[in-house]
Amino acid sequence: MKLIKIILCIITPVIVFGLSTYLTISLTLKFQQTTICPDIRGKTVEDARETMKRKGLNLVVLRYERRNDVPYNHITVQKPEANISTKKGRIVYVIVSEGPELMKTPSFVGLTTEEAQRMFGEKHLVLEKTIMVPGPKAGKVIAQLPSQGSDILEYGKVTLFVGTQPRSYYLMADKKNIHYNELADEFESRGIKYRLNYARGDNSESRGVDYSVPPRTLFASTEEIVINIR
Repeated sequence: MKLIKIILCIITPVIVFGLSTYLTISLTLKFQQTTICPDIRGKTVEDARETMKRKGLNLVVLRYERRNDVPYNHITVQKPEANISTKKGRIVYVIVSEGPELMKTPSFVGLTTEEAQRMFGEKHLVLEKTIMVPGPKAGKVIAQLPSQGSDILEYGKVTLFVGTQPRSYYLMADKKNIHYNELADEFESRGIKYRLNYARGDNSESRGVDYSVPPRTLFASTEEIVINIR
């Protein structure tokens, strides 16, 4: 009987402690408030901190890292991840980009190609490509991508559309019954470049004439026509 009392004296406190601990943890978990962790990737640290504050969470910057595809001071990674249930008051750790800077795209429209090149250097942007577009403003930028005022990263790429003189196209005549002198006069009257090439080395009468463009073929007004006289 004495032994039973001793055993009960030993076991009872253990049981009471375990039961009280279980009830305490259960009640704490039951009444502890939770929230959904918001997605703060892509936000600035300041905006993310305000978002977390409204959700009852705390934000701590774990480290900064260099990212060329994410603007400076914008969050790249968060732990815990977004859209999961978490306890209020929990700390959310983030990794933040060190650059490049986010800026507004300047206007290149109306500039000459030389002026645009200088602006690319001043604004730390890169000319991706130039597309020539026939139009009245030859040699000047008439459009751009991205457009003026759009968000762009430092050293981001811009495409320029530059005006060029519109080309005229002509149909080469059937030269069977036309003397080359007549055709040369026609070229000259229309401002078409041409060149006479005397294969015999002189201007004496020839027995044959060849043209660099076949008959009934379209050619641009900027193309030089070679008349080979044999």
